[in-house]
Amino acid sequence: MMAASSVPVVVLAGYLGSGKTTLLNHLLRNRRGLRIGVMVNDFGAVNVDALQVAGQVDRSVSLSNGCICCAVDGDELADALSALVSGAELDLVVIEASGIAEPASLIRMIVSADSPRIRYGGLVYLVDMVGLADTTARHPGVVRHLRHADLILLTKSDLATDEQCAAAEDFAAEANPTAPRLACVDGNLDPAMLVDVPERAPVVGEQLGFDELLGADHHDCDDHSDHMHAQYQSVDFTDPRPFDPRRLTAWLEQPPAGVLRVKGFLGVGVPGYGNGFLVQTVGSYITVADAGRDAPASTQLVVIGAGIDVDGVRASLAACQQGAGDSPDEQGMLGFLRYRR
Repeated sequence: MMAASSVPVVVLAGYLGSGKTTLLNHLLRNRRGLRIGVMVNDFGAVNVDALQVAGQVDRSVSLSNGCICCAVDGDELADALSALVSGAELDLVVIEASGIAEPASLIRMIVSADSPRIRYGGLVYLVDMVGLADTTARHPGVVRHLRHADLILLTKSDLATDEQCAAAEDFAAEANPTAPRLACVDGNLDPAMLVDVPERAPVVGEQLGFDELLGADHHDCDDHSDHMHAQYQSVDFTDPRPFDPRRLTAWLEQPPAGVLRVKGFLGVGVPGYGNGFLVQTVGSYITVADAGRDAPASTQLVVIGAGIDVDGVRASLAACQQGAGDSPDEQGMLGFLRYRR
């Protein structure tokens, strides 16, 4: 739905053993035509994570023996990501950060990248419900990490007790009350939660080294499961009426319970924005772009979630639309446009 000029870069983060590689492998096995590039960062001389994903990915690069946010600077990461997507026609790049990486530093490096080929696509943070007590005792900084998350996956829910599940849910909700939370077993996340899934045949993958992407002068760095779709719901919302930008922004920032993703075209009832906008959300991460001349005349949104109230979602969206007697809220555009890419 978004313009194809840049590739979203999604970061997978979480402390050691939280299930990042399991999730990445699940995305690769169930990509349904997606062309995915992967950057794997394992903190060790042998990049075990990279070995586990080898052969499944369309294009990959590995960085071992150093935390990605410390071993390379922002320009080097931007160059590597740009080279990764160059000529490969990728739909998505996933960075699996090491268990000790600082998500905030990595996000800053991606957002500040001076490259039209890539754009930040959100942070998916994994919380191990079984090992949460031990993790927080050893790494209290997990609370700080969670504050940056756009989607929180509570992993190993099949192994956790009811008390551990409740404690993890409460912990994540307190650390980041705005990010959606989803219990996850064996990395069972639909890739449609992260990016639009096209219909196309898979392509042969290739593996690249980090030094290959950056060039010779770079220094050395110290079973497809159909049932997985059953847990998600999709709500279509089509209406010719424009949205009130202030009410719409509030809805996007705090959508109804269970909403994980929103995508589509919409219009706002403010003069000067007649062609409308494209909107994409991944968890709490919101991206808005000008729709262009070929955009549909009416709002066409798709809302994806788990355990959502379908009628409630439609009713809440309808409540955000501009009424017949409402005046255009030009000031309300300020909040909406801050998400413009």
